[in-house]
Amino acid sequence: YNNIIRGFFIAGEGRMFVDDDYESLEPHVFAHVSGDDGLKDIFRKGHDFYSTIAIATEKMEGVSADKKAENYLGKVMKIVRQSAKAYCLGVPYGMTAFALGKTLNISTEEAEVLIEGYLSGFPELRKWMIESEHKAHTFGFIRSESGRVRHLPKVKALYEKHGTKLLDWKYRAKLIKKHTARLGKEEAKKQVESAYKDYKNGVNNAKNWQIQSLGASIVNLAAIEINREFKKRGLNAWVALQIHDQLVMNVPKEKAKECQKLVQEIMENNYKLSIKLKAPAELATNLLDGH
Repeated sequence: YNNIIRGFFIAGEGRMFVDDDYESLEPHVFAHVSGDDGLKDIFRKGHDFYSTIAIATEKMEGVSADKKAENYLGKVMKIVRQSAKAYCLGVPYGMTAFALGKTLNISTEEAEVLIEGYLSGFPELRKWMIESEHKAHTFGFIRSESGRVRHLPKVKALYEKHGTKLLDWKYRAKLIKKHTARLGKEEAKKQVESAYKDYKNGVNNAKNWQIQSLGASIVNLAAIEINREFKKRGLNAWVALQIHDQLVMNVPKEKAKECQKLVQEIMENNYKLSIKLKAPAELATNLLDGH
């Protein structure tokens, strides 16, 4: 039904859509922000993101992350590549071994081995995660590369009071017991669990904010620059729609090729990462025929 509905959105008589969607924007931004050369090399080599991470994490031999290779992991061991999707961004965003174990239907101990293998395979990623948490502890906010700020005052306050011990269930149990006489068991449990969630979510936000916020800024800045360039060139065209990492421009049919080239150039080069972004633009008369 979704595809059928998309077909009803048409550019109009004498007009076309330039439909442009970033290829793997979040993984690109993730590799850039983390500063890990191993993650950046995935895109420089044109290899598959999830296969590369799976191979490095599980120290696999005899398989390749090259989609063109006969021994491409995604072809010969699909389940291993699929599993990597669960933790490649989940772990940096705060996924625990317990949560990963539940997701992959493996034991917590096996999940811990996977997480350690992942972070040891990409050491700069681990360093970035630690530094991000340190900034939240120290300053009570985190700033994305594009300048957007996420305030995290509860993280700073809770860290100053408890350190990282709120993440330990045994420490939380002691806190509940300590405050039960004054608050009652249910209220003490409620307050301790609330503090734990505030701290855990805040620390996770210190990391995922940098990636997701920068990704959003890249799309927004591209949209602004495209509209600006359309006006500058006197084109009767505009940015009509944003769907996640996708921009859809409504353009005159006779100028469609010019607009297509312009849009792709801006989306790929308007914001410079340490690895090149890819955003192949397509022409369509309705949203169904685009990306």
